[in-house]
Amino acid sequence: MLMTIKLRQIYNSLINYSPTIFSKNSEDQILFETELLTNNIGTIEKNILYVGKASLFNKKLGEISEGNFLIEKDEEIKDDFIGKDLNIIVIPPVQDLNLLFHEVKNLFVKDFIILDSSAILLDALIKNRGVKYIVNVGSEILDNPVILIDTGYKILAHSDMEMITEPFWIRNINMGYCSYEFISEVKKIRAVQKSPNSNEPFQVICSGSPIRKLVSKVLIDSNVVGYVIALECNEKFNDNTYRIVKLLSNVVSEELKKNDVYRNLNGIMYENLIVDLIEGNVKDNKTLDERMKSAQCNFGHNLQLLIIDISNYNSTNNPANFLKQSLDNILPNHKSLFYKNNILILLDFKDDSSLSDKAQESLKNFIKENNIILWVSDIFENILEIGHFYRQGIDTLKLIYDLDLEGNVFFYEDLKFYHLLNKTGLDKELLNFCNDGLFKIIQYDEDNNTEYYKTLKTYIEEDRNAVQSANKLFIHRNTMNYRLDKIRKIGNLNLDNGEEIFKITMSIKILEYLLSVENLKLPILYKY
Repeated sequence: MLMTIKLRQIYNSLINYSPTIFSKNSEDQILFETELLTNNIGTIEKNILYVGKASLFNKKLGEISEGNFLIEKDEEIKDDFIGKDLNIIVIPPVQDLNLLFHEVKNLFVKDFIILDSSAILLDALIKNRGVKYIVNVGSEILDNPVILIDTGYKILAHSDMEMITEPFWIRNINMGYCSYEFISEVKKIRAVQKSPNSNEPFQVICSGSPIRKLVSKVLIDSNVVGYVIALECNEKFNDNTYRIVKLLSNVVSEELKKNDVYRNLNGIMYENLIVDLIEGNVKDNKTLDERMKSAQCNFGHNLQLLIIDISNYNSTNNPANFLKQSLDNILPNHKSLFYKNNILILLDFKDDSSLSDKAQESLKNFIKENNIILWVSDIFENILEIGHFYRQGIDTLKLIYDLDLEGNVFFYEDLKFYHLLNKTGLDKELLNFCNDGLFKIIQYDEDNNTEYYKTLKTYIEEDRNAVQSANKLFIHRNTMNYRLDKIRKIGNLNLDNGEEIFKITMSIKILEYLLSVENLKLPILYKY
């Protein structure tokens, strides 16, 4: 593997020597190696940096037409180099030219180490074995333990436990997250408070441990989503360590981008906690209390989950972030996040029983204007149950599309029966639970080209109001009454009996479900 470095990097590394640069073509010239300029030097190679004295350079200048040189100014350099394809760094006289030569040569060795490390980490990324594998590879390169945490201080990956000697990190890893006390102490550290708004590594020294840490923020689209932490347990930190930790942070960032959750998080601690609650990573109240303290948030006992499906959102004019920001403005006191191609909003009413009428109206209008779907859960008391309600939402969102339901706002309360049908797994066996009279009406329609099934369905939807039903069907009231009499006779149905109406309603919903979700073949129903 070739060792490569740019001329500009050489110049920057010699800044203490007060260098001057004369560049004919480019300070970004790529260099592969460095050699001493001697009397018996052969052909000057374009990608080699030659180190020597001005006195020798002047003698050789007639033979040189191009090249890259680091020259100690033991005498004035002849003007003959002007007009030639040369890049020259000039420094004042030094005590030992050989020492300078080896200093520059070490830059190539360091660059080779970084280049080699880059190749190894890139290979780890390509193998698609996840952040745990990448962190272990990074640890092997650094010969020091490495820990990866998210912005909620959850442990995402770590080196072999045998490498980690700090007791508090061992405790954190065993718990799977950092304790509240640990986080509180970390936030007091000046180096953390003054850390750069980039992934440039910064050094952290804790009062409770002699082991230095090198920390790099993991960024996705300028949002901090985690931290790579290297512990100085084995190998002493050096300049290469900083560069490799930054490389590791970049590779981890690319790996986390593959995950929809981390790609869309904004670096807010409650986001990570809600994701962990949904995914079942927080299972008990003790862990929940600790995580809530760390995230500086608290959940009440009057909760409701909103899922906004943005799959049909046209982001040509406004990105999806516009949606979330707008929703945050409508519901400023509630928690929102992107999660798996949806926007989730956790309503926490505290003392209020529901959203204000103004907020509800603004939300409904916004959802409709942007042609997106809003699913609303039942009220629940325990935040540990949010995963259950999230899965209800995802299941029923699919049913909304399968059933081709009209509207933009859907309450789970109105979809429970369809969800129940979906959960039975009985499929077409559900026909056995349908009202026989309804099948007689369907068959009559098919044989006589009538619309009694549609009439009955509309009558029930309009709460058995014959006038409203007639208006919806664009027929006269007398025609409506005639049809209802025929329906009673054909199906032998009592439309004044509540139990009978329940059975008919249930049957209609079963048929709608089977037609849309299970592709039941009843041709006469397709026109309804």
